Amino acid sequence: MNTSQSQALFQKTYDYVRETSLLESTLALLEWDEQTGIPAHAAEFRANQVAFLSGLIHQRATNCDYGAWLSELANSELAHPSDSPVAASIRGLKRDFDKSVQLPLDLVTRTARAVTVGQQIWSLAKPKNDYAAFLPILKEIVALRREEATILSKNHACKYDSLLDQYEEHAKSDEIAVVFTELREQLVPLVQRLTNSKSGPDGKSIAGIFDVAQQQELSKWVATQIGFDFDRGRLDETVHPFCTTLGPHDHRILTRYFEDSFSSGLYGTLHEAGHGLYEQGLPTEWFGMPAGYAASLGVHESQSRLWENMVGRSREFWQWCLPHAQQRFPQLKNVSVDQIFADLNRVEPSLIRIEADEATYNLHILLRFELEKELIDGNLTCEELPSAWGDRYESYLGIRPKDDREGVMQDVHWAAGLIGYFPTYTLGNIFAAQLMAAAETELGDIPAMVANGDFAPLLNWLRQHVHSFGSCLKPTDLMEKATQSKLSSKPLMAYLTRKLVPLYG
Repeated sequence: MNTSQSQALFQKTYDYVRETSLLESTLALLEWDEQTGIPAHAAEFRANQVAFLSGLIHQRATNCDYGAWLSELANSELAHPSDSPVAASIRGLKRDFDKSVQLPLDLVTRTARAVTVGQQIWSLAKPKNDYAAFLPILKEIVALRREEATILSKNHACKYDSLLDQYEEHAKSDEIAVVFTELREQLVPLVQRLTNSKSGPDGKSIAGIFDVAQQQELSKWVATQIGFDFDRGRLDETVHPFCTTLGPHDHRILTRYFEDSFSSGLYGTLHEAGHGLYEQGLPTEWFGMPAGYAASLGVHESQSRLWENMVGRSREFWQWCLPHAQQRFPQLKNVSVDQIFADLNRVEPSLIRIEADEATYNLHILLRFELEKELIDGNLTCEELPSAWGDRYESYLGIRPKDDREGVMQDVHWAAGLIGYFPTYTLGNIFAAQLMAAAETELGDIPAMVANGDFAPLLNWLRQHVHSFGSCLKPTDLMEKATQSKLSSKPLMAYLTRKLVPLYG
């Protein structure tokens, strides 16, 4: 093909993919609705809707003509340079096509239906601590994901890696395990040192009952201040906080509120707003195309963790935010910046991942990573999972769940079929620390900016070095380009040590 023919074919492909994205965004809207108030008896019909749309999307994604276009484009001059938006989109689309075409339509629709039903059963079974009710659908979901992994694993060292690759491109579980082990070897002694200390925060300054309406106001205001554009997004409530994108200018973030914990809703919002800021920073003209996608879930998580913890749990953040919180919550009137900073960074082993402190959080992820890999590799059954979960918690954190509600059923991920997802959380923490260190080197005194409520310099730096690239670069290449360093847990450990040790004397 000559250049004009290649460009015409790319435009044809672009239009086709953008049409497919209309179906994908409609599916995302149904899933958002499912998590924000679908009637209990509507679950079966919603599962049929999701399965039908998933089938249509799969048919378009595996269309033979579409595959032929991608093959021609991959061999055209448009495929170079490899990091251009056009070339990256061609490469990403062909990669997705080559994977999708291997999966039978029946498997795709069965999986879509199973995970829709699975999430509904999980949401009913969890409050009742009824793992027996959840077990049959969990077994079905794991079997379906194992079937998918078997089909896709020919290019991977193990079945699990073919699922991990869907969330973190080119990641290998054995390589991740090395980094995670290095982190654990540094983290466990730090946690022991802090929890064995005779001094430290007691959490009293943040105890009490906090009006939920005021929590909602504060959360939305803080999200606005850090840069989330509510003309292009909204904030809602759900059982399990998340962020989803329904269009180039439609980004939904969801949190949850508790009367006895104003920090849960606020930090849930900050976390999801971090995801939303990334989505709002992606090139809108490439929406639906790889160049308009996030680089990976690990990179995505780096954005949420950076805003939630490295900004939101800093002393400087509360130097800025506390007066505004005190206006809404009279019980904080006599609380000092030092008190609230210390109490919000209290280190205490706990059972619930999303409420874990920064120091222990990654231990929650490590055990999930290990267990789901064992499930897919066939070394662990779903019947054995609750016991294995409890044993691992006792070994890593010194505590054991009293029931499955606070144990194996606490997360929605496996009910949603998101196996291979969990490692991206710890990768995100590592990436976030590396990014913050790089941003401070270039921008200077970021803490002083935060103390003044000036979040724009940091957001603009992230837009320039992370968001604007979409998925034009592989995740590891993007992070190395942004941070000028390879994956390392050292910046994360340095950050945790620098912040937490002084709080414990």
